[in-house]
Amino acid sequence: MIRKYQVRSIPDSIINKIIENAHRAPSAGHTQVQEFIIVRDAETKKKLKRVSVNQEQVEEAPLLIVVCANTSRSIGRYRQRGKEFYSVMDGAFASILILLTAVNEGIGAGFVGAFEDDKVSEILGLPEYVRPIGIIALGFPDEEPKKLERIAKERLIHHERW
Repeated sequence: MIRKYQVRSIPDSIINKIIENAHRAPSAGHTQVQEFIIVRDAETKKKLKRVSVNQEQVEEAPLLIVVCANTSRSIGRYRQRGKEFYSVMDGAFASILILLTAVNEGIGAGFVGAFEDDKVSEILGLPEYVRPIGIIALGFPDEEPKKLERIAKERLIHHERW
């Protein structure tokens, strides 16, 4: 995860590739709930930072992609579980594709999940049936993040049973 970015625009060709891959994310029942808001405006980024526990990268990244879930597509098919679970999972699938594509294209990325949903919705003018899932900060990296130790995979893999 990158939190410091160069002051440099991301080419539209890379943004298009990122969105194209995210658009192809799986979704429950092929409801395709994922929608994306691309934010470049400095004032909007400043407002989003304030409602994202003041995480600096939200304001400082050259580009944000706010991944949203249009729950009207999932609730019709799956009712409450579609709204509360499938739509979040589907947004997460799209988010991971954004992160992986960005890194593959040499773009630094950071997922921000700590924010006030209602205030993000207000800032971005989201309809009632659309919920923000995550804010992804993107830009050319201006840091080399330290490698964090991972739990040994042998401790995480179970065969047949726990």
